[in-house]
Amino acid sequence: MLAALAITLAPALAKTGGRSGRITCFNNKRQLQAACALYSAEFSDWLVPNAPAGSIGPNGQPVGWCPGAESWGTSPYNVVRDYYRTNVLGRYVGNVDVYKCPNDRLPSDNGDRIRSISMNGTIGGDLPAGVLSNIKSFIGSYRVFSKTADLTVPGPANTWIFCDESMYSLNDGYLQLNLSLPGYPDVPAAYDLGGNCFSFADAHVEYRQWVWPGTSSAGLKNCPYRYAVTGGSPWDSSGADTDWAWLRQRSSAQ
Repeated sequence: MLAALAITLAPALAKTGGRSGRITCFNNKRQLQAACALYSAEFSDWLVPNAPAGSIGPNGQPVGWCPGAESWGTSPYNVVRDYYRTNVLGRYVGNVDVYKCPNDRLPSDNGDRIRSISMNGTIGGDLPAGVLSNIKSFIGSYRVFSKTADLTVPGPANTWIFCDESMYSLNDGYLQLNLSLPGYPDVPAAYDLGGNCFSFADAHVEYRQWVWPGTSSAGLKNCPYRYAVTGGSPWDSSGADTDWAWLRQRSSAQ
């Protein structure tokens, strides 16, 4: 009887837990957007620098807001909190727990990861010219934003900054985008009951429920979230993918 009741209640409890996690996720991303605003106010309107893993500045040091790449294995960036206390947002973020989606529950080999979020790949900030050139090679004819004043199109209320990235592709904190053709070089997660919480440059946060049904190998609803499963190539999409269109419209503009 009890076992049958547990089986009956499990889906409802999972949904309740997901919605509770969404509240936490909203609050986390609001705090991160407040930290970004403080950074820009202190550093002459520059946006928080966002760089792919391995990007090096003129002084030979890594650049960007994210200190290093996480993995399913034993990367120190999975668990060493001091990396996030000393990054460019460290002085503005009181609790590094805000980097994590509570619905990202599968641990890596060395424990629960600190971070599940990544930043919009069109946000450049005050990055070295060589790194910006590399980013522009990903983005193509779409805009790369350096200062808050640059966020004119699609505008602060329609330019997302942080979302959760699936462990299928998550490594660094740079969410690479393909805005010219449907496809996901890096994959926004579907941890939150098949959706994702996005923060925007105007400081609001909104939930996007992924809706395109896709196929077993395409569409954000279908990207696998299983221990040690990662993708060796971009996750597929199609011209019918309304979720990809939604993301493109809120990432940048030509």
